[in-house]
Amino acid sequence: MSTDEQVFVHQLRDLPLEEGRIFIQAHLHELPPPDILKILLKDESLRQRDIHPFTALKLAEQLLFYSELVQSRSAYGFGLMAKGDSLSILGQEQATVDILEEAASIFLFLGEEVNWARTRIGWIVSSAWLGRAEEALQVAEEARAVFLRHQELLRVCALDHNCAVIYSQIGNYRKALETYERLLQIYATLPNQSEQFITHAIAMVKLNQGRNLSWLGEFEQARQLLEEASESFQALRHIGPWLRCEDGLAQLDVLQGHYGSALRRYYQMRDRSEQQQLASPTFAILMQRIASCLLKLNRITEANHLTAESVEICRRLGASLDVATALREYATTLIAGQRFKDALHVLDEAWTLFSEGKLLHHAMITRLQQTSLLLTMGQFYEAYEQASQLKTYFDERQLVVRATGARLVMAEALLQLMQQPEFLLSPAHKDAYQQEVRALTQEVIEFTRRYILREEGYRALYLLGQMAALEEHYAEAESYYEAAIEQIEQILENLVVDLLPAFLHSTWKVYEAMIALGLQQRRLAFAFQYLERARSLALRHYFVATQPDEQIRYEPSEIVLRQEKQAELLRIQTEFHEWQARYRRSSQQLESFDQILAPGVGRQALEQEVRRNEEKVSELFERLHLQQFVSSRTDEKPFLDRINRSSEYEVSRLQPYLREQQLLLAYFLYKGKLVILALTRDEIKCVEQENGIEVLERLLPPLYAHLEPGGWPDPLHPPQQAIRKLLHKLYGLLLAPIADWLPERSGELTIVPYGLLHNLPFHALYDGEQFLIERFQINYLPAASLLPQLHAEALEESKMAPVVFGYSGQGQLPRALEEAQMVQQLLHGVSFLESEATIGQLQQQVVGRPLIHLATHGQCRLDAPNFSYVRLADGQLNAIDAFGLNLKQCQLVTLSGCETGLALTGGGDEQLGLGRAFLAAGAASLVMSLWPVEDAATNELMILFYQHLLQGEGKAQALRAAQCDLLRRSSQSEAQYRHPYFWAAFRLVGNTAPLCFHQVEH
Repeated sequence: MSTDEQVFVHQLRDLPLEEGRIFIQAHLHELPPPDILKILLKDESLRQRDIHPFTALKLAEQLLFYSELVQSRSAYGFGLMAKGDSLSILGQEQATVDILEEAASIFLFLGEEVNWARTRIGWIVSSAWLGRAEEALQVAEEARAVFLRHQELLRVCALDHNCAVIYSQIGNYRKALETYERLLQIYATLPNQSEQFITHAIAMVKLNQGRNLSWLGEFEQARQLLEEASESFQALRHIGPWLRCEDGLAQLDVLQGHYGSALRRYYQMRDRSEQQQLASPTFAILMQRIASCLLKLNRITEANHLTAESVEICRRLGASLDVATALREYATTLIAGQRFKDALHVLDEAWTLFSEGKLLHHAMITRLQQTSLLLTMGQFYEAYEQASQLKTYFDERQLVVRATGARLVMAEALLQLMQQPEFLLSPAHKDAYQQEVRALTQEVIEFTRRYILREEGYRALYLLGQMAALEEHYAEAESYYEAAIEQIEQILENLVVDLLPAFLHSTWKVYEAMIALGLQQRRLAFAFQYLERARSLALRHYFVATQPDEQIRYEPSEIVLRQEKQAELLRIQTEFHEWQARYRRSSQQLESFDQILAPGVGRQALEQEVRRNEEKVSELFERLHLQQFVSSRTDEKPFLDRINRSSEYEVSRLQPYLREQQLLLAYFLYKGKLVILALTRDEIKCVEQENGIEVLERLLPPLYAHLEPGGWPDPLHPPQQAIRKLLHKLYGLLLAPIADWLPERSGELTIVPYGLLHNLPFHALYDGEQFLIERFQINYLPAASLLPQLHAEALEESKMAPVVFGYSGQGQLPRALEEAQMVQQLLHGVSFLESEATIGQLQQQVVGRPLIHLATHGQCRLDAPNFSYVRLADGQLNAIDAFGLNLKQCQLVTLSGCETGLALTGGGDEQLGLGRAFLAAGAASLVMSLWPVEDAATNELMILFYQHLLQGEGKAQALRAAQCDLLRRSSQSEAQYRHPYFWAAFRLVGNTAPLCFHQVEH
């Protein structure tokens, strides 16, 4: 192309459509002849297609306009060909077929055989997507023969490539691989082609070979080819193919249980897609991929939203294959959300679309989903029969992952049938079922070992463990459960932050089975070990992650790679901070919203903006940790090894951290049972109560109702007897069974709650004469295995003064300001009040402080626990902010606000909320509230608490003494304080040691 021609094409590329037409008319007599110009514009449209498809479409329209001006039917055919190719990228399959048919008719009329064949290159793919795959492959053979007659080897390659794509879509992966091998042989013989072209072409082959090999279960070879192709496209700066490589690698990550890596790749792909303004089909596929990954991590709501939106995009684009694929993904999220009828309807529609399109392979995958749904709905026999047929189909085609899924459905269905009381089996039939379950699961395990399918692996091992437990082969069951847990923990290695508890939400059942096995055999230390093994895993991950890394030398190539990763980390950090600022602004605007003052602004619009900001901040917070995970040194020990997997949670390791008169009570709820494990320095004991969960579910709602002053008949005279009766019944359930094991008076009780017990004030339980706090020092832990991290025998005396923040919310909480001032005076600390009490000030001031006191309003967000917050002058300090604080030298954080101690319980019994964030940031202990607190009582309680602390008492004893001072008030005016509402809201979590700091007079 000459310089003038190049300038002309680039001007048309950059001008808007109408201006481009004007430009063509103005320079019509200066333009190259139609036979040259049609090729120039067609080639430029083709170059733009994968990068900017709408630009490609614009160039095609300009070529059509030009051909009409000069009355060139051949140029018009080229314009139609360019338009059809552009529309195919945009997912407009029917329009593509129609336009390319028109182009083909023109070329046949003109006798231009090669150009007719060129129209078939894009036509066959769109036709296949519309259900005409067999016809498309037949037409492709005719076009291929034309190209070979004319020695158009490049066109042969393009056609073969599209044929291979069709073979992949209909499930004939071996034929696709054969076609790609033929392509490589042709590329080796092509004359007069640039190195860049050959590099791109070979990379495309590797990309597609890798994807086909992954579907056949040959993961190692697939990953190598995809990585090689990805590097080539990165070097060439070809974004579209690079995205497809990353998609293939991410799907491999998902198959092999590396969900964190997959999610990181998908987020990066979405960023690049947005930067390049790629077409809607790309985003629809990305939504499906991200949703599929999130679903593996039990992020059901987010996954459902993404797949529903993906379906709508595909419906608008009108391609039946894309719609059916999106529907299949949508059904998966509906099943996870227990919307079974909706899922059946959606799967039926997907099945119909695939069947009408004669895409049997996809239809059978849809049927496999239906079998899993039948299993979930309790239709075990139907699920077994259907999965058995599918197993044969997938085995014949060597589709390992699908065949493995069918076997798992069959095995689980048989296992469930064996346990149904109405399904009586003769000994012979039962033995046959057992043998088949073993055979199926052993086949799955063989597949999973060969192809590293960790999720399928742990599921198969768990089924074998259940089978062995039913047969009372307990040693065998333990072996299978342990192997399953090893698989789960290999998956956990790749997860961070809230991905850990999210994934454990579904896999926790394996740990529960192991705990139950230990309890059944009265192996109490064994049961305790597995109760702790995955408990609060994300919190322990933070403790390990904040430990300083040892110095290590890197090779030059490793340094470059780390620099690239650090640059990406910096970019995400910058974006994260920008969105945090947006969130603070929008949440502040919503809090101070006044319709009268802002008549043109709708509250609903503000609420939507806050939600959007929350979603983005959450995503970036997650991405930040995923990127930090990959930016750490590659030879670092896995996280679970770093926390000493074999001994971190063993009873013998934890017992030395307990004092002589200290009892640790760890609770566990399982299949209706309440289990109490009692641990001292010397022994472990256990009590089980068969209907404990039922009793708890009956007693807790009325208890919490009695802790709401709004329901009291007379606020000045709260009903004492009713709540004491409830607390006495709870004492009978939770403490009375182990009353003989309790320490002597004033001894220490460490409570490790479980599930719904996390929000219960154990210290307020009533034995009929006294509250528990009157007898013992009490502290709480989210997990017993945190004892070593939170234990401090010899703290260095801090030379820094405590810091106090007080914010009244523009006068709404005047007592909070009074409290902050009194605490500051008492502790001789540094205070920041009202407008000075900002998030930025707190982030700077907390470093190195031995004690931090926040007197302000707080709120628990069970819908979004990472946005639970305490309010400061410039916005909400939420859990995400708290994670970023440096509290490594902080001995105590007091959150003197409403419900700061409430949390959402995630998988692994993880407590998601403010408390976890402050502990993760390094605080040794926290004082937090379980319900909205009464101002006057809180003020008094805090002053009493700090007075006792300053006398050298331990934190648990100081809080106990303060609470007892309140509840023992004898004067008539203060009698209401005896009600637990006034004194029991606050509890101590973490280390109980006395404060150790040098008090300075100011």
